[in-house]
Amino acid sequence: MQMRALGGRWWSAAALIAAGFVSSASAQTRDDGGLWLMWMGQGNLASIDPDWKRVRWFLDVQDRNRDEGQSFDTFLFRPALGYELAPRVSAYLGYALVESEPANRSSIWENRVFQQLNWNVPVEGFTLLSRTRLEERFIDDQSETGWRAREFVKATVPLVAGNEWFASVYDEVFFDLNDTGWGQRTGLRQNRAFVGVGFFLDDAHKHSVEIGYLNQWLDRRDIDRLNHLLSINLFMTF
Repeated sequence: MQMRALGGRWWSAAALIAAGFVSSASAQTRDDGGLWLMWMGQGNLASIDPDWKRVRWFLDVQDRNRDEGQSFDTFLFRPALGYELAPRVSAYLGYALVESEPANRSSIWENRVFQQLNWNVPVEGFTLLSRTRLEERFIDDQSETGWRAREFVKATVPLVAGNEWFASVYDEVFFDLNDTGWGQRTGLRQNRAFVGVGFFLDDAHKHSVEIGYLNQWLDRRDIDRLNHLLSINLFMTF
């Protein structure tokens, strides 16, 4: 009963987050639907050498589609290598290759270097993850570097006995740290709020799928965007 009550509170909180961003959208906001797919693998290097068990890695690959999921929007390939500083804290250095195809524009290729700190916050009854990321963004044919900070907080709550099913809630904010000639502007430029359900694919709880609603708000110079997305994510630990 306590778990169900706790899960209900997190569902309510997630609904309020999403509703807050929807209600804050003005008449100058353009809405769209889409489909985002992600695969993420992670693990350590203990299989190579037991002394390397604190050396960690992850890789995520994403395919994003706009126009109610009918048009390609973004492809992302993002590997990273890290080190476990403490049982709940890990630091990473990574790279991302991003291809974007905005509506009515030619493709944009972006290279990113990023530094990241993960902290599994110790709480009772559910799992809480904090991820802080600093990105350096390089756009093809542009000389200026865009600096961006991202803060991500995610909670998962068991829904049934055995913990096979769980509720998943997260929010991520994006802050541009400088202005560039290719369009980046200092300030809060994006928010992503997600609420969904997940289930484990194995008894060891190393592989899981999460499916849910992702609300993406994007600040634009003329008309802001509010994307309502079906998000399907596959997580695998090796």
